[in-house]
Amino acid sequence: MSIKRKLILIGICIGIVIVVFTVNIIRGMKDMKIEEPENTVVQSDSITDAEAYRLLSFLEYNKAERESLAMGITYDTEEMSGWYDTYVNAVWKMGLIESRVSKAPMEALTYGTCKQLIDQLILKKPNYQTVYSGISFDFSKAEQPMLIRDFLELYDALIATVPGKDQGLHEETLLVLGSEQTDGGISRMITNLGKYYYKDAKSYESDYENQKLDLVTKYLDKGIKAYVSDQELVYIKEVTTEKIVLHNVWIEKGEGVQIDIFVNGISKSLSAQYKLQTSISKVIGDITVENQKVVKVLQKPEIIQGKVLQTGKDYIEIDGYGKVPLDDEFKIYKIFGNLQIEPTSSILVGYENTDFVVSLGKISAALITESIKAENIRVLLMTDGYQDYFHKKIELTASSDFTISSKEEEHSYKKGDIVTIEPGSSLLSDGRITVKSVEEDGKIELLSLKRSDGYPRYRGSIEIAEGEQGLLMINELPLEEYLYAVIPSEMPTYYGLEALRVQAVCARSYAYKHLMANSLSVYGAHVDDSVSYQVYNNISENEDSVLAVKDTYGKVLKYDGEVITAYYFSTSCGHTSEAANVWANNTNYPYLVGKVLAVSEDGEGAEAQSAFEDKYADLSSEEVFRSFIDDKELATYDSSFNWYRWKVTMKAKELQKVIEENLSKRYLANSELILTKTGESETGDDIFESRPVDSIGEIVDISALKRESSGIISELLIKGTKYTVKVRTEYNIRALLAPFYDTVIRQDESEVKNLNLLPSAFFVIDQEKNEDGLSSITLTGGGYGHGVGMSQNGVKALADSGVQYEKILSYFYEGTEIGFIYE
Repeated sequence: MSIKRKLILIGICIGIVIVVFTVNIIRGMKDMKIEEPENTVVQSDSITDAEAYRLLSFLEYNKAERESLAMGITYDTEEMSGWYDTYVNAVWKMGLIESRVSKAPMEALTYGTCKQLIDQLILKKPNYQTVYSGISFDFSKAEQPMLIRDFLELYDALIATVPGKDQGLHEETLLVLGSEQTDGGISRMITNLGKYYYKDAKSYESDYENQKLDLVTKYLDKGIKAYVSDQELVYIKEVTTEKIVLHNVWIEKGEGVQIDIFVNGISKSLSAQYKLQTSISKVIGDITVENQKVVKVLQKPEIIQGKVLQTGKDYIEIDGYGKVPLDDEFKIYKIFGNLQIEPTSSILVGYENTDFVVSLGKISAALITESIKAENIRVLLMTDGYQDYFHKKIELTASSDFTISSKEEEHSYKKGDIVTIEPGSSLLSDGRITVKSVEEDGKIELLSLKRSDGYPRYRGSIEIAEGEQGLLMINELPLEEYLYAVIPSEMPTYYGLEALRVQAVCARSYAYKHLMANSLSVYGAHVDDSVSYQVYNNISENEDSVLAVKDTYGKVLKYDGEVITAYYFSTSCGHTSEAANVWANNTNYPYLVGKVLAVSEDGEGAEAQSAFEDKYADLSSEEVFRSFIDDKELATYDSSFNWYRWKVTMKAKELQKVIEENLSKRYLANSELILTKTGESETGDDIFESRPVDSIGEIVDISALKRESSGIISELLIKGTKYTVKVRTEYNIRALLAPFYDTVIRQDESEVKNLNLLPSAFFVIDQEKNEDGLSSITLTGGGYGHGVGMSQNGVKALADSGVQYEKILSYFYEGTEIGFIYE
């Protein structure tokens, strides 16, 4: 064998040996269990404190609740603050962490810290005590950063302990349709089930990667399973290809494989899996989507029409059809002008401008086909003393022959016949009944009702419907005729025709806004006849009130083309207030400004009055407001009226009784306006929270916590031996300091007793104390009413001085103009 061949064979053998050796090494490595160091965790796979706090906060609070919590946390350094502050604060509020935060929330959550959080949660909420059973990991590696997958497993277990949507936090299957920006610039995800805020939401459907792509962009037109809380997306669990139904959408057009729809406020083009057999357009239907394709279209073409009599939570009562139930996915569309989806309050009672799409005996959608010409108004008539909406018995007659009709039959009666109707009456066997006078100018008289003028008589018709608590009465009549009996009930007609014209324009504007708001539609009405809206028919119409309405027929106040809410009140203290400083919604109206109502003077007096206006432009300090209230030289348009200045002294024991009688009532009316001191922050500031309190104990001190530039007190602090409460808004302040057991002395020394409300929230407080503590308080104030908009007594003064009604209106409602509602 040649040397060359031997060398080749040796090389081959060596190669074989190397290959075999390498294979064995690889096999050995595969069989070996490689142990990673205990503390080696990929950082992107661990969860931060901030994200854990965010998720945990949803177990207790939704977005609105979380953001309304008083901030009680403090960080070691300002740099630790971030997007997560409200979530950290919420978890502190839940009792899971201390108020002093020393660890940066963006650091990794450890297993040990997580265990401490959940243990605290179980202590606070024992229903979570089974949460640890069945989880696939333990907490033995206390110092190790916690994996996201482990925290989410634990989170699922927490949610599972309190199942159902009643919990607030729950899972939904959503089809992502698009996004929108709110007026505040916040993005919302639009889905088949509604709109969700998603700014802080995360996607955990794949590898827990950092979120660099906007969630809507990433999941557009896809189905997702996600946890949601109220109107907020919590996190996305996974993508789904299961069928998703878009219920009761507006199908603008469908042809070939393209379907154009309008859903939850956006227009959308979808592709069908198969070509449509026939073209469709402008119809309500259900669209089924699977894997980004439309696989089914169910049209709903049946429509019913009629006058809307009442709208309930789960039904609409339609003349001729009775109460028709609503589909669970009921929608409202405005289909004239720009296509829009409307809120549930948009079905205006008393009108026939809506078509109703019916399927399987339920209303799937309402289609508003034309704008409202607000010619009629529906007034809910309250019981004696305006105590209740429900009547136990109704007794009526009429000034002419009259009829009582139901859906099935009509009964005729002679003038003066008395009809008694009680719950269960045979007249109500077919449901709602309507009482009408045969003659056009005939009136229906209610003998079971007492008002200031005796038994009230009503124009128009009276509807009577039976409810669970008694009988409801609705008076429907033309808006103009309604005003005939509003004006004398709200302003003495001896104030003169010019003042009544002012009142007519204001009352019409106010009524129109409430008619369009439809706030009492659940009772089948637009307004009631009490001070909650405008007092109606407490004093009967007269020639002057009718003439004032006719002289201003259809006229309203407008600002930027929109009818305004023309707030008015009885008497000013000499200064009006901005709306945002009076009511809880903090809404400001540019035409409702706070100002000194100083009488305009010519010559030498003009300079003096101008000085007064400058001096009292800002009454937010106690010293300046006290000077204003005590000033005898300032001439305002209300100066000559009795309620311009008043004084009342209340004994501490009687005041405590009034507070305890009203405190829980006002808390139940709006719990965010009655706040109880629960502690102090590290900076020494008082912490107030919303919590029910029946008694604050003996009164120790009362003071104005916040006074606005108009002089009105918007926050009152009442210290008791048990609790200290902060009372917000003028109405609550007036209710809790009501001089029910005491006498109010007006500026003419006349006395008024047993008031259920303090005359106004424009007052100063003087306290009398002895060795036992507070013995009494004296309130010295001015004005009667809320103080926003137009002073009715100020109107009288201006009218008496020769000012025309248009100028009076522009004085009180700055920047407005006269408009017309029947165009």
